[in-house]
Amino acid sequence: MYDVVLYGATGFTGGFAAQYLAEHPQKPRIAFAGRNLAKVRAVRDGLVHVSKERIESIDLLEASADDKESLQRMARSAKAVINAVGPYSLLGGFDVAQAVAEAGGGYVDLTGESNVFERYVKELTPVAQQTKAVLVPSSGFDCLPFDLTTYFAVQEVKKKLGADADIDRVVCGYDIGGSVSGGTLASMVNKDPEALKFTRPYWLSPVQGTMTAKIINALPLPQFAKKSGAFTFLTAHNLRVVNRSWGLLQDAQSPHRYGRTFQYFEGVTRPSKLAACIASSVVRLIVWLLLHVSLFGKLLMRSVPQGTGAPMEKQLQGFLNMRTVAYGSDGRTQGLAVMKVKGDPGYLKTGAFISEVALAIALDRERLSPLGQKGGVLTPATVGADVVVERLAQYGGGISLQAADATHGDLTQLLA
Repeated sequence: MYDVVLYGATGFTGGFAAQYLAEHPQKPRIAFAGRNLAKVRAVRDGLVHVSKERIESIDLLEASADDKESLQRMARSAKAVINAVGPYSLLGGFDVAQAVAEAGGGYVDLTGESNVFERYVKELTPVAQQTKAVLVPSSGFDCLPFDLTTYFAVQEVKKKLGADADIDRVVCGYDIGGSVSGGTLASMVNKDPEALKFTRPYWLSPVQGTMTAKIINALPLPQFAKKSGAFTFLTAHNLRVVNRSWGLLQDAQSPHRYGRTFQYFEGVTRPSKLAACIASSVVRLIVWLLLHVSLFGKLLMRSVPQGTGAPMEKQLQGFLNMRTVAYGSDGRTQGLAVMKVKGDPGYLKTGAFISEVALAIALDRERLSPLGQKGGVLTPATVGADVVVERLAQYGGGISLQAADATHGDLTQLLA
């Protein structure tokens, strides 16, 4: 049995995952799968910095979303399957996840589509819990860094206030240097209209909270001094996934739960309140155009063809500096989690994100969280946050996440 099968190695992000898995120091047993074996073979044979012996050890599997038997064979052959084929609503994401759920393995994908995630939750949770399958959608840049830093910032507050402490709010701010691929644009253009809107914050949560969805055009970010945070295309889905983590932990009465009053906010840094307002307004305009002007989406997709993206030189120049603050309901206690990434977090390092979540399921199954042991449709924070972060730090090549009590520290300098 393979440790990991990568379905979609011929795609832009899938190619980064293929290289990452092939170079991995643990030398997991892997296979690449796709509908066109010639193209899949070309990806395998084109791997760099990998020995001929290692390349030849990577098997090729024929699998296609329109052939359910092939998906079932693929799912039965692996401890974990990475699905890098999007947009997931158009290209059979549910069928791949269903095959894995029925086989009792691990499933990891990159979806930023809330409607796709919702379908996994509604239709696959019972079978996944029966077979103990572990499904972790949205394990790429959206939403792993946001979800994990929230979890660890909250735990710092709970260390001070106790397991029953309530978190008032979490504020995530981040500096980023990255790029856009054709696949990302295709997913954005083809999103369910409801998923694009900044509504339904508890869409994916088993528990309904009290937060009202509202767009904050300029979010105060004290962890970045005088900078403000802007709304982005990722914000709505990130909020829903973080709230799913909250809901799962609340529902399970986990000692790591965030508490009844928890609310989540995020923003990408801009140099001033005005700059943040302008950036947020541009995003809102683009969303409106996507919802109301079909030609706009077509023109947007032409700007970056699907399957393409920034070259490796640009990928290596990318970065992420995320500082997430949790505020205790006592009005004083604060926890800080800082995630730093060297390399484009949306593509190059997303290859590491999805690979290490899959490898955590495949190789460290006994170390997953109680929810991870039970199986179901989970999140990066609830499958086994400590294991995932440990693996990313050890193998991710420039990925770190640290957390600390920030009650009396300088939020701009602590863990800098």
